[in-house]
Amino acid sequence: MPTSLTVKRRVSAAPARVFQAWTDPEQFKKWFLTDRIIMHAGVDGLFWWNTRFEGKVWPHYGRWLKQEKPRLLELTWMSEATAGLESIVRVELQPDGSGTAITLTHSNLPDEESRGQHEEGWKQILATLDDLRPA
Repeated sequence: MPTSLTVKRRVSAAPARVFQAWTDPEQFKKWFLTDRIIMHAGVDGLFWWNTRFEGKVWPHYGRWLKQEKPRLLELTWMSEATAGLESIVRVELQPDGSGTAITLTHSNLPDEESRGQHEEGWKQILATLDDLRPA
């Protein structure tokens, strides 16, 4: 039975800067800690990248569903860890003082094991956004 998760984090960068970090392939590559990426930004644009974790390469595939600068991103997300399901990642960006409150919701995950793995992964990945510098 599909399941979902929500992870929240505050970062010091402004929403427009966080949005840019998600949608610019070169910037995404740096904070997401991936060495290879193909990304066509914009709604219906496709992406592929790989991530190395625990000695294994994890390819990720998907397409952009929504990009409402600077407040909302939504994309499909497929990898070995989604067991072939097209999951959905929704990233909401809200101004919070001089920074951004991020709410990431990942839905349509195949089971509780996948949910737990993705929740830990998202916590680690979103922490890397703490180091964003102004563009």
